[in-house]
Amino acid sequence: MLGFANLYRYDDANGRMREDVVVFQGRRLTPSPAKGEGVFVTPDLGICHIPGRHVLGEAKKSFPADQELWAGTFEQLAAYDDDLTGWPCAGGRVEGHDLVLLTHISRAPAVRDYCNRRTESGEIRFERPFGLIAFSHSDERNSYYHFEKRLGQISDQALNERLHHGVLVPMRVLVELYSTVALYDARPPVPYMAYLIWQHVLVPRASDLPAFRRLRKKQKLDVDVGLQEIIDELRCGFSFARLCPDRERQPEIPRREWCVEACEALMQAKMAAWLDPPTRTTIRFRFQKLDNILDYMCRICPDDQAEGGQLALFEEKGS
Repeated sequence: MLGFANLYRYDDANGRMREDVVVFQGRRLTPSPAKGEGVFVTPDLGICHIPGRHVLGEAKKSFPADQELWAGTFEQLAAYDDDLTGWPCAGGRVEGHDLVLLTHISRAPAVRDYCNRRTESGEIRFERPFGLIAFSHSDERNSYYHFEKRLGQISDQALNERLHHGVLVPMRVLVELYSTVALYDARPPVPYMAYLIWQHVLVPRASDLPAFRRLRKKQKLDVDVGLQEIIDELRCGFSFARLCPDRERQPEIPRREWCVEACEALMQAKMAAWLDPPTRTTIRFRFQKLDNILDYMCRICPDDQAEGGQLALFEEKGS
């Protein structure tokens, strides 16, 4: 998603990032009144380019073998083919936008054929420009993402032509620009959440304490942190929030339960404890210096939950 969004954010002609492009993920957009009251859509990816090249898309790395199950993805895209409100720009509306489906290059031919058949039969019909974009990742000497248009057209004619021939985005560029975007709308592994908390919340706090310089490797240092502080710091520093300043309709990522789960895993490892068990608002961490924080968290934190699909970003209305 970040690699594709960078095609809009980077100005090739001037060799710098555009300041008028906003990227968002899972944002709650409101359909037109004809679609019903009290409903909303949450696209995987949104790109708001003030001069007028706006995009909403779904990222589907793989599709199930049973093609009868593919209809749901195109139903989602059809829901975006509407005059939506809530965009992160003046007035919350745009004059028009493209629809994009990102899928792995290994599935692109089958998805293209499926889309063509369903379009001919009238089952799939988009009024706005639609593009099927295949992507792949190369781990050669110079790693890169490859994007190539396999079906349809997008409004940005220059980018449309580039995607027709294929575009390479160096991983070096993505790492430099987006390495802190570490969380989106899917539950991360518990050890990874514990790593983010330890590395990016606890280490800065501990290093500000006078006793930190004298702390030996196996010694412990108490660091008290509020749970909401952890959530807010990770949201501001490690989610798509940093690419979209308008937070009103943005999902609350990371979810509170992800942080609680990671903290309680640290508690099981005797590295933390609730200061107020009934309310669970403040945690006392037994901070210690670690050589390889991620490796350590992978060893001590269980991650038994089976990997599933995307989570619901917002509570159901009335729940």
